[in-house]
This record gives sequence, C-alpha cells and structure tokens, in this order.
Amino acid sequence: MKRFLAVFLLIFSLCLALFFTSSKSFVSRGPAAGEGVLDYRETDFTSSVYALSGQWEFYYGRLYTPEDFRQGIPEGMEYIDLPGPWTQKGYPGLGYATYRLKILTEPGQPYLLYIPEIMSSSVIWLNGEDFYRAGRVGTSDVETVTGVRNELLTAVSADGVLELVVQSANYRMNGSGIFYPLLIGRDTVLIHHILWQRTVLAAALGGILLIGVYHLFLYFFRRRELLYLTFSLICLTAVMRLGMESNALVQYFLRGGIGFVLSRVFLLLFTTHSMFICLFMIQALSIRLGRRLRLFYVFCFAVPMAGICILPYATAVAGMFLVMIPFGVSIVLAVRTKKIGRDPYRLLYLCSMVTFVFYGPLSKTVLEGDLFVPGIVPNMFLILSQCVMLSRSYAQAHEEVERVNANLEGLVEQRTAQLNSANEQLAASQAALREMISNISHDLKTPLTVLNNYLELLGDETIASSEQERTEYLGIAYNKNLDLQRLIHNLFEVTRMEGGTTVYHLEWVSAYSLMAEAGRKYGDLVCDKGLSFHAESNDTLELKIDKNKIWSVLDNLIYNALRYTPEGQRISLSLFRNGDRAELTVADTGEGIGAEHLPHIFERFYKVSAERGEKDGSSGLGLYIVKTTVEAMDGTVSVVSEPGKGTTFTLTFPAR
Repeated sequence: MKRFLAVFLLIFSLCLALFFTSSKSFVSRGPAAGEGVLDYRETDFTSSVYALSGQWEFYYGRLYTPEDFRQGIPEGMEYIDLPGPWTQKGYPGLGYATYRLKILTEPGQPYLLYIPEIMSSSVIWLNGEDFYRAGRVGTSDVETVTGVRNELLTAVSADGVLELVVQSANYRMNGSGIFYPLLIGRDTVLIHHILWQRTVLAAALGGILLIGVYHLFLYFFRRRELLYLTFSLICLTAVMRLGMESNALVQYFLRGGIGFVLSRVFLLLFTTHSMFICLFMIQALSIRLGRRLRLFYVFCFAVPMAGICILPYATAVAGMFLVMIPFGVSIVLAVRTKKIGRDPYRLLYLCSMVTFVFYGPLSKTVLEGDLFVPGIVPNMFLILSQCVMLSRSYAQAHEEVERVNANLEGLVEQRTAQLNSANEQLAASQAALREMISNISHDLKTPLTVLNNYLELLGDETIASSEQERTEYLGIAYNKNLDLQRLIHNLFEVTRMEGGTTVYHLEWVSAYSLMAEAGRKYGDLVCDKGLSFHAESNDTLELKIDKNKIWSVLDNLIYNALRYTPEGQRISLSLFRNGDRAELTVADTGEGIGAEHLPHIFERFYKVSAERGEKDGSSGLGLYIVKTTVEAMDGTVSVVSEPGKGTTFTLTFPAR
C-alpha cells in the first residue's frame, strides 16, 4: 500500500503541476471594456498579462473595415461581452460579424497581443493596418475559407490608442466568433508565459510519445500481447490529437493554421483515440462482450467516423458525443467484473477513466474558454494510470513465477491446509445438516402427537361424550393440522431459499389494494380469536414487491401475532411512505419479546423458549423466512418490542 500511495502521489503531483503550468490560464484580473473602450493607462504590466474582455462593439451580419468606421459609426451596432460566442446574443452559429474595440495605453509603449483561435476565419486591423489573417472571411459558405491558428504580434501606438477591428465568419465549425480571449502584455512577460506553457506542453507530449514508442517496442520484441499494442496506439493518437488542441502547437507553428481538412483529421483522431481507450479497458480487464454488445460498440464508433467524412462540421462534432456511450458501458462492465476492488492500481485506472469521461467533454464545452490547453491533464492522468497498471501487471506475473518456483513446497503445504479446511467445513456442514434434521423431526413430532391424541379422544365415546367436547377436540385437531401445514410450507420455503431456486418477480403494487386484500384475508380470522383488527394505507402510494411472496411474509407475522396476543387486544397493519421508502408496519399489543432475544429472533430455528415453542407449535422458521424474503425484495426489516406491551415489525420497500 505504501508503494501504491507513492505512485499515486507522483501521478497526482505530475497532473497537478501540468494543470497549473500548461492548462490553467495565466491571465491576471484587470480592467474590463465598457461600451467598446478598454483603458489600460494606469495598469501595471510589469509582471501581468490581461485579457481584452468586456463590452466590445458588435455588428452581426456585417463586414466593416476601418475605413467604414472613419466615415462614421455604421449601422447595426450593439455591445457583446467577450470572450464568448455570438450565439449568446441569440444569433445563429453560422454567419459573419464585425467586432471593434479601442484600447487606451501609454503612448509609444510597445505591447504584445496574443491572438487565439477565432472561429473559423478572421481578419484583424490594428489602427487601420492589416494586422492578422486566418483563412478568408466571406458572407457565404462558398466565399469563406476556414483557417484556425494563433499568433503573437507586436502593437504600439504613438498617441496611446490601439483600435482593433475584427472580422469573423463561420460556416463550417461549431464555434462562432471570439470564443477565446485576446491577451495583451509586455513583450518579455507575455513571451515568457506563452513559451513556458508551450515548453511544458511539448515536454508532456514528448513524454507520452516516448511511452508509446517504448510499449510499441515491447509488443514487437518482447511481449506479443495486443494490450501493449493498444496502449502504444493510445499514446500516439493522443500526441497527434493534443498537438492540435486549442492553443496547442499546430496552430502556432503551422502558419496556415488548421483548415477544413485538418479539422476533420482532428475529429478522426479524437474518435480513434476514444476507440483505443475503450479497447484497452476491455482487454485489460478481460471483459467479455456478447454479439449484440460488439455490434453496439462498432455502431458507436463507426457512425461518428462516417459523419466526420460526410456531415457538416457542427453536426459531426455533435455526433461525436456518441463515442462517450461506450465509455460509460465499459466502466459499468468493468465494475461488474468485480476485479477493480482487488487491485488498487486498477481502481486508480478506473478513477482516471471516470475523470477522462467527465473532464474531457466538460473541458471542451464549459471550461474550454477558461483553459489554455484543455485536454492535456485528463489524457496524462489516464495514460500514466494505464502505464502503471501495465507495469504492475508485468511485475506481478514475473514475481508470481519466481514465487511459485522458489516456494513449491510451501504451495503444497498451503493446498494441504486448504484441503483440511475444506474437510472441516464439510464436517461442520454435516453437523449443521444433522442438527437441521433433528429440529425438523422434533417440530414435526409435536403437532403430530397432539393431533393423534385428540383424534384418539374423539374415538373414545366415554371421554368425548357431548357434542361440545367433540367440537372442541375437532377444533384443536384442526388448528394443529394448520400448524403442521404451515411448518411443512415453511420448511419447503427455507429449502428453496437456501438452494437458490426461489425466483422473485418484483413489480409496482398499489398500497391500497394490498391493504384491502389483507383486510379481507386476515380480518375475520383475527376477529374470530377475539381480537380487533385494523388495516390502513396511503391511497396514492405504490411499493415494489413480489405480490405473491409478500403473503408468505404477512402470513408469518400475522400468525405469530395471533399466537402471542391475548383476547381483547389489537393487531394492526399500516402502509405509508417514509422518504423514498414504503413503510409496512405489523403491530400487536400482545406478550412482547425480551430484549435479550431480539438480536436472534430472525435466526433459523431460533425460539424464545423451548416450552413456548412446543405449546404454540412454533418452528423457529417464520421470522427467518420473513427476513430472507424481505431482503430479497430490496427491503429491510426491523423489530421493536417490550414484554407486556406488544411487538412492532417494520418492513421497508422501494416506493413511488
């Protein structure tokens, strides 16, 4: 465990450091633009970088140039809060628009502007001069050429006023406009931040590449296992995909940026990367997929790949979320294998998978504008966890071979001890079986003896001389016969339960109909014993039970109450909701049960006293059947009792 904690802390530290160095934004809080003007004249730039955020002038459906603004404020002006897509203003994602911002700075002071991805093509003018271009901006899909890249550019103004005019058009991608913030800072400060983050990112991608290449060599030259090949493909596709992530390396070093074709390649890399990750989990945990499940996996990956090739970009991106479904299915199947809890390294791997599934889409949707390189941290966490699990598996296999070879004699002794333990368990099982047969014989003997005695008395006319006495003896014999039937029924139920052949069919049952039927079934029986009976419920409540097995539970509880409740007392049934559970209460005002017996009354063949069991024909199986049946129906059972004040059994079931 100490070794695992050390490995976990190392992985966690690396991922945390990677988050703060290459993923967490390095932007300081500064002034925000208001009505298209941003004042930085009294702002400290000695060690900080700021985002050009706040209210920009915005002209949707118009492409204005600096010349248009020199001639006066054109039509259609409104303000938009940046960064953010223009869809926040209610405009469609596919279209074109113009942005404008005036920045007040120190006269003659040079600044650096970091231009991020602007979806999906853009042109920027600074003080009327062509400053930045990515792709070609047009008013239609035919005229627009996709180009996504980022750039570091110098900006200086003699009078201290920097006017930015930005044209943006998007007809093919799922973003719109200035989704990421433009950054401003002094040259040394901004370059330091940008180069530092890109250096860390390049180091991380280089590390992943080396891990992938190493395991590829392992596959070809040492261990011909598909698991190693799959892991190496995960690493290689991750490097190529992350190199094309937002603000990553390709957009900066590829001067043409990411065009329409490369954007489709990025989506294909994302899909194949996800496919290899799912395949790795299936192989690593030996998950067996049926024919239908295999077809389902193929469908979830083939459809997005086909959509990437033929569908519009935004539609293809939406369809890619289909690949997240196999992730969830794989995680559920991995948990069901029950192999996760045995190995903390596999548990770490499962945690990394869950993090990847949730953090990945979250970083690409909600958090993408706030993170510099969104996807690097969950990918690094997942790859390191997979690498550790592979290394651990290899080391365990090697250690196991050495241990078996060095300790063969100990292994024989271990197997001998296991055999002796199995013999002891078998002897204990035989003793339990003998005890069970003895209990059954005794419990069958008591009602049969009483039944025979009273039948014999009925045949002696000198004893059963009157009609009243014969009726009384017949009633006693009949009741003992009923006890015998209940005993045989309970024995049959216990045999099926312990043999695992009992089948439960759970369904939603109306509380009102259940209590109404209970009233018809038990009402007259209880009243004939000189007791009062009451059943009530919530008319709108439903509980999830097996409507046939529930009567075995109620029969045992009601007949127990009848045995130990004197004449003139009360038995009641109630069924009401308690939170998200249905609470079924069976209460009587009878003899009650001593506190020392309450922890044991649900045990098989347990009786409060032998004399009391022989007197009333109790077998000690009824409450055992109650507890086993209730828990099999996803329920619970508890009891509260006090001698002389009665007993209350409380059952709970799922409710709606």
